[in-house]
Amino acid sequence: MLNPLFESAEYVDFSATILYNYFIMLIILSLLIFIRPFISSLTYSYTNTFYSLLLLFFLCLWVISKKIEPEGFAAVKYPLICFSFALIVSTLLSVNRLNSLTQLYQYANGMLIFLVCASFNHEQKKRLIRVIALTGIIASALAIYQYFFGFARLTQYAAREGINDPFVMDYISRKRVFLPFVTPNILAGYLAMTIPVILVYKYRIWLVIPMAFALFLTKSLGGIAVIPVILIVYFLLDEKIKTKKALLALSGIIIAIAIIAILRFSAQKLHQHPFFSTAMRLDYWKQTLRIIAYAPLKGVGPGNFNLGPSRYAHNSYLQLWAETGIFGLITFLWFMARAMNKGLEALRESAKRREIACLFCASLAFLLHNLVDFSFFLPEVSLIWWAILGLLYSFIRQPLPES
Repeated sequence: MLNPLFESAEYVDFSATILYNYFIMLIILSLLIFIRPFISSLTYSYTNTFYSLLLLFFLCLWVISKKIEPEGFAAVKYPLICFSFALIVSTLLSVNRLNSLTQLYQYANGMLIFLVCASFNHEQKKRLIRVIALTGIIASALAIYQYFFGFARLTQYAAREGINDPFVMDYISRKRVFLPFVTPNILAGYLAMTIPVILVYKYRIWLVIPMAFALFLTKSLGGIAVIPVILIVYFLLDEKIKTKKALLALSGIIIAIAIIAILRFSAQKLHQHPFFSTAMRLDYWKQTLRIIAYAPLKGVGPGNFNLGPSRYAHNSYLQLWAETGIFGLITFLWFMARAMNKGLEALRESAKRREIACLFCASLAFLLHNLVDFSFFLPEVSLIWWAILGLLYSFIRQPLPES
């Protein structure tokens, strides 16, 4: 029989080792999520592949080592299983299996980061929310720097390399910021998603100002138009918001949208008009529907969508249908609805209404923007959404204590 004192010391040492390992793994995961928005999958393809495989290995290691209990995911278990099955079937029946396999692990990363974040405790949630907020702030700073200092160098580079693409020259001539992404619309969608995360910090709400300014500098009507919708939802969810403040915030956003619309309509070049952008999207959607009609049940396979002038449908739900078939679209919408609905249930039951409302609005902003864009298929943005959705779902699994 061992001495009780020895047994106690051994237990304390073992517990400390476990806590230390948890802490190290959480730091690694935080760093991986932190750098994700700054690795463009369209620009740095090899770096993106290396990062994605590294993240996949780490997430699998986390799920195995932390022994995430499936009981806590009863509400989304079947939608996730069915969506995974749809992805596998569409990959096996794909017109190009290699392309589909390279896209499949991106979906795996998203679903795994959702499961990991949904299993977080109170302190882990707080840490990851800070990380996501910090990435948004840094992205905003890069965009603002680009507006004041970066376009002169970009103009010189375009002239030196003989770049004359009308859309690229449009971004430069009208100083539509896009760093750290490749288009202003993607940056706008990312900022629209991360701005609500900043609202979690009641006494640091001033941090929204540079992010809102960067969003304005994108001159993206789609990204900015999302903000009034999520603000209305946020005001409805957070009962502590005063009516005057709500009206003032909404008025400011509406004025910003009006200014950008006027600037866009006053542009002399055809491709700078909002009507041109709308017509282009409508044409993409028509072409996408023709692809869907070709293979409505199984799709053409993940990663195989291509319209010629664009690799994206500029509507992620139509593209998801085209790639994974109707079963893939339905099961994804099923999963999404279940996870978001559980977040609303947590809102009614938890004392942390502000945190839940902010995460719900952040997730909603991403989903709304993907009605007119394609950031769902860019892991530098979509992975952050999967993490936010996981954090939202974690409240139903493990409600935060009252503060």
